[in-house]
Amino acid sequence: MCTLTYRLTESGYELFFNRDEQRSRAQALHPIVDPDLNAIYPIDPIGKGTWLAVHQSGLSLALLNFYQAQQKSPTRTFNSRGEIILSLLKNTGNVLELINSLSLKDYQPFQLCVFLPNTSSVNNKIYCFQWDGINLTKVDKNLPITSSGVQYDRVYEARKLAFQQLVEDEKSDTDTFLKYHQFQQENGMLSVKMSREDAQTVSFSHITVGQKQTNDIVFNYVDYLNDQQKTRLMTRKL
Repeated sequence: MCTLTYRLTESGYELFFNRDEQRSRAQALHPIVDPDLNAIYPIDPIGKGTWLAVHQSGLSLALLNFYQAQQKSPTRTFNSRGEIILSLLKNTGNVLELINSLSLKDYQPFQLCVFLPNTSSVNNKIYCFQWDGINLTKVDKNLPITSSGVQYDRVYEARKLAFQQLVEDEKSDTDTFLKYHQFQQENGMLSVKMSREDAQTVSFSHITVGQKQTNDIVFNYVDYLNDQQKTRLMTRKL
């Protein structure tokens, strides 16, 4: 239950991410600067991992659940998918090769998006992988990239239509994308900033890489569960 979009510029990229979670789930910890992994990421207190991170090199990793292939087994225990990004941050120089070498049999299905350090409007390749519980495949994804545990097809079409209406083309500015991620409609389940009886959008993240200088990295985070408290973190290449 999340929505990801991105905006490419001549000098880098912007990544926008709505995290949706069950209302019963523990509140995430605000982003930290991890000096060991040289990265910024929020922390899920349940699995001790993360769904989104940016490395000092400019590499970003974003993970969404893949509910359509979710396995329901009352007797089997799966590892937290939040571990995956932290594992990949240990060897960022060969991240694409590392992804393909991961043993994933103990993880529930997911989608993983990779933004390499040189990602821009010139180098515009975004790498998306999909684990269905059996196979890991590289897939092409159109914006928005989203997930939903309830009526996925209907939710996707509604968020896609909103994207087409609000984000006109590749020339749309940052404010347009921010507006999209705040978009709400009468049926809250279909909204980009969603709300259901059992779940809601709990946070919004906005990562910018190379917007003012080629080595600028900024992580903006809004926690909707804590009176929209905002966190702004900046790091730069060493």
